[in-house]
Amino acid sequence: MSKKNFCPKCGNELEENAKFCNSCGDDLSSPVKVSSVAPIQSSVKKTQATTPGGVQYANLVPRLIALIIDGIIIGLISSPLSWVLLPYNILNPLNIAFSWLNNLIAYIIGFVYFWGLESYNRGQTLGKMAMKLRTVDATTLQVAEPGNNAINNLAKPSALLILDFIIGVLSNSGDKTKRIRLLQNLSGTVVISEKYA
Repeated sequence: MSKKNFCPKCGNELEENAKFCNSCGDDLSSPVKVSSVAPIQSSVKKTQATTPGGVQYANLVPRLIALIIDGIIIGLISSPLSWVLLPYNILNPLNIAFSWLNNLIAYIIGFVYFWGLESYNRGQTLGKMAMKLRTVDATTLQVAEPGNNAINNLAKPSALLILDFIIGVLSNSGDKTKRIRLLQNLSGTVVISEKYA
């Protein structure tokens, strides 16, 4: 009977001759690192997206696809509200009086969608789930605090997202964590990939 080995970082059972942990990505190339006694408990979540070299930060294209998916979902949720406001819009063909109300309702729905799911669904909106991405705290790589997620998502449901993106790209040029928005800097969050978890 062969001896079972466990990751010293997360306690996951290792495959024979593993060079890294499939669960947390810890480098096991040094033979003294592997524990053969018992799993060591750790606060590291098994869902943490890492690679053998560390965290795999998400690239721009999957993030944009996730944002498009989320935008479609938010549109499907908020469009029935335009039917509720339809009588007001018919009475006001120039749409002056109630356009701000339409925009405010759409913004609130979008903000609650992004903030709620990223805070209470392991850092994932439905678009991020589809693209296997997760928004996490940049330091701990765990789900960010709700307050940080609120800051991170202030511009997402509005046209200010474009400005947030432009300033972020200009100020984060060469950033290894691939922060592409200013509000990611202010909230201390990053987007990581789960593909290698």
